[in-house]
Amino acid sequence: MNIHTTFKRLLRRYGNTVIIRTNGRAKVAKAFVQPLRRRHRLYINDKVIPAGYFDNAYKLYIGDCEHRFSYGDHTVITCMGEDYTVVTGEEFCVGDDEVYIWAILSPKKDTKEDDYDVID
Repeated sequence: MNIHTTFKRLLRRYGNTVIIRTNGRAKVAKAFVQPLRRRHRLYINDKVIPAGYFDNAYKLYIGDCEHRFSYGDHTVITCMGEDYTVVTGEEFCVGDDEVYIWAILSPKKDTKEDDYDVID
């Protein structure tokens, strides 16, 4: 049994049920979705988050490589009734085998007319 098969068995048994919506299509998958609790500097959207800052708003996603998504295609991931957008992520490989995809998720917020005028 290879590491990818073992990981898939762990996901099936212990993972959260998620819905991945990309380009008008939705698929149900299993993934680990947990609060991102990092105490050192973290760069999200090219902004430095101060050391020691965390509010559990961002989530760490670890899922199967079979359920791929891109980071700039407006993918929405629903977990436990909450919608998230993908900030960044990549595949994790062991040798030549892709084992899982990790991503950082941000709570999805509804865009209002006033949001278009916000300048960072």
